[in-house]
This record gives sequence, structure tokens and C-alpha cells, in this order.
Amino acid sequence: MTPPNNRPLPDGTVGTGRTDGVAESVIREMTREAISQGAINLSQGIPDEDETPPEIKRAAKAAIDTDSQYTITWGLPELREAVSERYAEWKGVEYDPETEVTITSGTSEAIMSTMLSLAGPDDEVIYFEPVYESYIPASQFAGATPIPLDMTDGLEPDYEALAEAAERARILVLNTPMNPTGKVFTREELERIEELVFEHDLIVLTDEIYEHIVYTDDYVSPVEVGDLAERTVVCTGMSKTFSVTGWRVGFCLAPEYLSRELRKIHDYTSICAPTPFQRAGVEALSLPDSYYEELAESYEVRRELLCEGLREAGLDPVEPDGAYYVMTRYPTDESDIEFCYRLIREAGVAAVPGSSFYTDPDAEADWIRFTFSRNESTIREAVDRLVENRWW
Repeated sequence: MTPPNNRPLPDGTVGTGRTDGVAESVIREMTREAISQGAINLSQGIPDEDETPPEIKRAAKAAIDTDSQYTITWGLPELREAVSERYAEWKGVEYDPETEVTITSGTSEAIMSTMLSLAGPDDEVIYFEPVYESYIPASQFAGATPIPLDMTDGLEPDYEALAEAAERARILVLNTPMNPTGKVFTREELERIEELVFEHDLIVLTDEIYEHIVYTDDYVSPVEVGDLAERTVVCTGMSKTFSVTGWRVGFCLAPEYLSRELRKIHDYTSICAPTPFQRAGVEALSLPDSYYEELAESYEVRRELLCEGLREAGLDPVEPDGAYYVMTRYPTDESDIEFCYRLIREAGVAAVPGSSFYTDPDAEADWIRFTFSRNESTIREAVDRLVENRWW
């Protein structure tokens, strides 16, 4: 842009070390590219509008007429009560709704508030790669050093590497079910991790946004294992379970001594989550258990549909145990970024380059990520395009 009155822009470097080297989200970039090219978006985990339960939409619409002002910072009392009751039932852990449940502006804000409040310069943050891209800048914004542990081959933790990293670290991030791979940590794996957490005095941040989208009987929340709940912040929310990704209502559950710190960041960044959607959250958490069973069953059908379609198209998907993403190998010499842009242009389908799930900014990957968050007809159309426009 041209500066007003042709006055010069500030001299020197704009920004700080907290933002150096941080790029905008590749996932969201692929969504923008899909929109501009008219492609089917299987990159970002955005469900179709008809996936949202109609009763919670009605509750949100009604709340606009009566609840359009701030709630208290920690969230609508009725919603915090509902979250506390539900998670006691689901995970067997009691959280005080007054001091240990915080309603945030999405799960992403819960993660960021946790990281900014509990990590700082000279701290290290451990996470497993391939990893949801948000944890990387969150660590850097906190001034901490990210310590990625690669589990690409076999999707199993390297406990020796974890123990070595834990000697210096402050926070361990766990995402289960995992984005982008769909890995679900088993109870046995979490028990090994719990031993290291206490041995090395770690704080655990768990991202459990896909907790109800699971296709295996092995799923347990980390807070159900041993005494992990005593030093764990659970970040989850409404977005994926109720297909309301744009409502931005997250749940942050943690012991009071951890909640007290993260609430300071939450207070001064977002004040409170959108009030009408908090009100709708009370309705959402009143849905019967059958809703969650049908949700997982529906996504399991779509998982099979997409995986079969990708194999038919000559790709090599890794079938996930949870969440609604599929990582797949592709058989060309193109970089993953080149392949994804060409996929949008020539096949009319958007995916995410696998390299965006690694900390190394120069990482190369021979796989890409698709989502099956869309409805069955959209997935079928995407598969047809891949088969018909295959160049690999």
C-alpha cells in the first residue's frame, strides 16, 4: 500500500522474535485456494451445514433475542455446570464448575491460553509429529522451545526419546484422537507416559476435540489414566462433536492451580466466548448418549468411503482410529505442496500438504491429508473427481 501523505513506513524490522518464522496456517491457506478455484474442500475439517443438530441451532437463534451481552469471563454458569456434569460422566473426573471449568473462544484459544500461561522463555514443549500445526506457533508465542518427537513410522511413541526430552521440558502436549493421523493413544501407552510425566515433573496439555469421533474400543482420555488428571489441562469444545466449527465455544478443564493461571490469559484476550452459542451449548450437552454413538458410526461410514475411494484413485491411505482425517501417500516425485496445488487445479479437490504437520520449516513429506468431515455425497463427488482426473 502507499503510505498516507507519502510518509515513510517505520524503519527496521516489524514484529518480534515471537512471530519470526511463523507462517499463516497452511490448512486455512488451502481452504482459501479451494474457494478461489471452485474445488471441493477436503483440506480443512469443516462439516456441511446439515450436520449440526437442529435443536441446538434453534437454541442459538432463540438466545440471540435474550442473551447477546457478555457472560462472566469464565463462561455461562449453566454451561460450566453442564460441562462439569458431562465430563464427570464421560471421564470419571470431577471438575469444580466455579474454579476448574473455563469456557473459551474455541479449543484453539484454550490451547493458546494454556501455553501462554504455563510456558515461557527457557521452557521446552514436547509434542509428537506429525502434529496439528497450531501447537508449533503456540509454543513459540509463549517464548518456549518446541521439541518435536517424530512418530511417523508406526505411529508409536519412542519412550527413550520422550524420557530424554522430558528431562528439560515443562509441558507435554497430547492430542488423542490425533490430528492429522487419527492415532488414538492406548491405555498402555498413556500409562508409560504417565510414569515419565511424574518422574520429570511435566504439565500435560491434552487436545481432545475429537473425543467422540473414535472407531476403536481402546480409546481413553489421558485424565482417566492414573493420576494424570492432577497435572493436566484438557482442551476440548463443541466444534467437532456438534459440527459448529464457526461458533467458537471451547471447554478448558483443569485443576484449580492450573485454571487460575490460564484464566488470566483468557480474561485479557477474549473476555468471553459468544454468549448465544454458550447458551446453545447447554442444549447440546443435554443430547442423549445415542447422539454420540450415531456420530461415530456416521463418520466411520465416511471413513470407509473415503479410504476406499483413495485406494481406487491409486493413493495409499492410512486408516485412522479416530478424528476425521486420512493421511495418504502419493506416488509422484512432486513435493507435497506442488501435489496439493496441482490437485486443486486439475482434480478440483483440496487437501493439505503433509509437511505442514512438521516443525522443520523445510520439511518434505510424501503424504497429504484429506478430511471426511463432509457429507457422503460430497465425499463421493470428490472421489469421482480424483479417479477421473488422476495424473499419478
